[in-house]
Amino acid sequence: MPMNRLRMDELVNAWVGGRTTPFQMGLLAVFEPGPFAGADGSVDVNAVARELSRRASGIPELRRRVLWTRIGEGRPVWVDDDVDLAEHLVTSGLAPGPDLATWAANRTIRPLRRDRPLWRADVVAELPGGRFAVLVVVHHLLADGLAGMRLLASLLDSDADAPRSDPPARSPNPMPSHRELVWDNVRSRRRPSRGRRHEPCGRPAASVRRAITQYREATSDLSAPLPKTSLPRVVGPSRRMSVATAPLQPLRAAAHAQRATINDLLLGAVTHGLRDLLTARGECRESLFVRTIVPVALDRSRQAASLMVVDLPVGEPDQTRALAAITERTRARKAGLRVARRTAPDLSSLPVPVARVFVPWARRRGSARIHLSVTNVPGPPAPLWFAGARLVEAVPVPPLVPLVGLSVAALSYTDRLTVAVNADGAVRDLDILRDGITTALAHWATDDRHLDLG
Repeated sequence: MPMNRLRMDELVNAWVGGRTTPFQMGLLAVFEPGPFAGADGSVDVNAVARELSRRASGIPELRRRVLWTRIGEGRPVWVDDDVDLAEHLVTSGLAPGPDLATWAANRTIRPLRRDRPLWRADVVAELPGGRFAVLVVVHHLLADGLAGMRLLASLLDSDADAPRSDPPARSPNPMPSHRELVWDNVRSRRRPSRGRRHEPCGRPAASVRRAITQYREATSDLSAPLPKTSLPRVVGPSRRMSVATAPLQPLRAAAHAQRATINDLLLGAVTHGLRDLLTARGECRESLFVRTIVPVALDRSRQAASLMVVDLPVGEPDQTRALAAITERTRARKAGLRVARRTAPDLSSLPVPVARVFVPWARRRGSARIHLSVTNVPGPPAPLWFAGARLVEAVPVPPLVPLVGLSVAALSYTDRLTVAVNADGAVRDLDILRDGITTALAHWATDDRHLDLG
């Protein structure tokens, strides 16, 4: 049976994390108690964990893990895992002090075991209203934002009375032996990659030069000098997270009226929040901009087919003019990406040891030229349930990367847009940014002048 080797883009996701910045994302799902409520009103967290384990066992993506290889065995391999998935579930309680969002952000960065499937779930009860929450943490090697949302949806039901059936019995394939890995690696080296000119093994220098050239082309938008601000640059071992929400349908109407997208409105709201934050710190000035990267889906196969660089006009006091400038820039950036199909550098012809050194260097160099990241993930448009318990809130927990201590992620669910602002734990005034985003979104959602679609 052919071995499912990790692709180079998957290996990249395994390499870019750091000690205090594991490349892991979280999704915090809050549920009504439903059938898990006991006679005393408390939630049976053990019953929730058992049901999660049962459902997860039927999802192939949650049962596979990486077999990390040794010298001579080639790239790591995806393999079926026979571990008890109950070991991936933790029942937790909120520690005194942190709110649910900050707790989730700090739980998300707890390392995942590399010898198991790269995910974990925490079940938390005793929330207001008798609700409970499930925090699902996934390594980016396993899934990006869109794929992570699909994984969560596969654990849930489309209606409250969906029939429950046990997953089919399965027998995982045996782990490949050292001999099999080495032989498969030898055979794969004899075959040139399909659709790609074969790069002789004796010419790694040419591959390195080509990767560096592609990296410079892909990061040309980062060449302009970056304004100095007090936005966090060093990422420590703790997190602080705040959440804003807004009704989705009025935002869609406002985006249509402004000839913009929901993503443009999100960037405009982040711009407004950053202006409030930097004004409070005495740093806001005319012509100031803050640079962000935004994942762009040039097709529907992956969320982040490319990364778009957008300079947010924080120095512009008028919210309408700021949105117009952002919309113009995102249109130009997307058009340029479609024409050039400019994506991340193609590292497939690099020897793995060379790529292993190149990727962290390139990531650190690029990260030093941005202030934050902003992403928007479309979620389920209809309500979901977990064994009869309704999902009432879905909050993304975006990762931080080295030298970028601020990340914003938006997720739509039914009729609401939820925006999570994740930052290094040393940031004490994050609520100013959150409140500014809330105010900006409310401006577009409630101002009737922006809802005229004629």
